[in-house]
Amino acid sequence: MCMFHRRILNLLIFALLLPGCKADETGTQVGTFHAKSERFRELVSPDAKAERIGIRFEFTEGPTILPGGDLLFSDIPENTIYRFLGKKFEVFRKPSMNANGLLALRDGSVLACEHGSRSLTRIAPDGSASILADSFRGKRLNSPNDLCRSSTGLIFFTDPPWGLPERNEDPAKELPFNGVYMLINGELSLIDSTLSWPNGIALSPDERYLYVANFEGSPSSDSSEWEAFWMKYELDSRGKVISRSRFFEAPDLSLPGGPDGMKVDKNGNLFATGPGGILVIAPDGEHLGTIGLPLPASNLAFGPGEKILYVTARSTLVRIKLR
Repeated sequence: MCMFHRRILNLLIFALLLPGCKADETGTQVGTFHAKSERFRELVSPDAKAERIGIRFEFTEGPTILPGGDLLFSDIPENTIYRFLGKKFEVFRKPSMNANGLLALRDGSVLACEHGSRSLTRIAPDGSASILADSFRGKRLNSPNDLCRSSTGLIFFTDPPWGLPERNEDPAKELPFNGVYMLINGELSLIDSTLSWPNGIALSPDERYLYVANFEGSPSSDSSEWEAFWMKYELDSRGKVISRSRFFEAPDLSLPGGPDGMKVDKNGNLFATGPGGILVIAPDGEHLGTIGLPLPASNLAFGPGEKILYVTARSTLVRIKLR
């Protein structure tokens, strides 16, 4: 078994074991806060707490905030999108086509990266769904994973093979790469085809920069040399890439978790899931600190006013109060 598969297996075993633990109860305070810079305390209060608000899901992902302030998130294996109403959960959509990343729009519709349909889909307020993109140059997408959208309607998303049973080796995989895409007016364009496992994606507040999380390595190799890093793409006004560079590299790959979902706050700070928890990274690339959680985080979303951070972490859902 290669290192990649051992790492994933260990995380899955951990995720399966924890829900049965007595301590895994709603309302339990969890998490540790490790400041590497005083700038971290400007974002996260010294007395901040992380609280479990949902437990015993299968694999949570894709949190997003509806216009009214409610939280939506996916449970991929359960084939369900849930809505959190402040104190209780209700089913928002089932079946969800194994939706992963979600993005709520102001008109009440929701964009979804669906593993089951291998497409980027729009769910209208009335519940009807329409496919926005499911192929590139005549070949089916792998399994759209995460997405973000600009103020002018440009949609950016990643397309790794996590939703395919055999990943890169799956016979149903049609594209020879795992891409990062932009969609505008129904036209799909390729931003990057060189990343091994592109995952989380986010725009800077001024929309000049696009960030993409990536786990670099080949699952078919026994090599122990792996990399977890975040790419930074400079964009022009039409979303075309002007330049690209590595923005940040994970400092310790021995810690649980990997480069997955992320969000950028109004000041340009990245809150990125990665080894050790949620890495808080300044716009200049400085690692300000880490929020550690008992389970590897998969994705996150800011609540209204960026006063709350919601985190999906395998079988649980966590709420963190920010400054």
